[in-house]
Amino acid sequence: MPEQQPYRLKSVVKEDFDKLQNYDAGRDMYYFQRRFIRILKELPENKNAAILDFGGGSGLFTSNLMKKGYTNISLLDLSPVQIKQAKDKGLTKVYCGDENYLIKHFPKNTFDIIFMADVIEHLEHPVETLHKINTVLKPGGKLILTFPNPLWVPIFNILGDIGLKLKGKDNKIYLRTMMPQLRPSFTLHSFEGHMLVSKLPKPILSFFEKVERILPRSFRRWYGLLSIAILEKTPAA
Repeated sequence: MPEQQPYRLKSVVKEDFDKLQNYDAGRDMYYFQRRFIRILKELPENKNAAILDFGGGSGLFTSNLMKKGYTNISLLDLSPVQIKQAKDKGLTKVYCGDENYLIKHFPKNTFDIIFMADVIEHLEHPVETLHKINTVLKPGGKLILTFPNPLWVPIFNILGDIGLKLKGKDNKIYLRTMMPQLRPSFTLHSFEGHMLVSKLPKPILSFFEKVERILPRSFRRWYGLLSIAILEKTPAA
């Protein structure tokens, strides 16, 4: 296993996202839709389920979930600039802060679902943060993580440097080495990889989607561009 480089400081990540005055304009919407559809499959049928969008930025995920009928969604983000953009979308349950704010202002066992869409790779202390998040998740509740496959992170970082991706260095997240540190608070419910080629003409994207469906799951886990992990909070003994 490659040696993990030091994680980026929280202050540096905040500074990067504070600079994004129009975050949504820089998004890859095909990439967003693929992640959104996958996260949606994990949500309960109960539209009043308590959901937290951790690191939710400008609120694109939250606003789209509300359009699907979910009514009890909170959004937390470190950047005041992103929080303002979320409020400009009409979102009301938005909070500016980090994991320490979360555990201070929300009771234990509050949320049924917490999702972090491409957030964990920006965290300064990912394992410590997930343990804190665990306290506000209900027993049996799910934590949904999406993050770039560490195999491709060096390339993604180069793309950010040349303007083909949102600027900012991603950390390499090795879930296999993190899980022993997360047990027994969490169990791994599922882990999968997605090829998720984007920024191509629609017919080519459709072709890659068909190819992806026939690839072995093991191949997608190892070589997919996007990793999706579903963790479940272990019920108290």
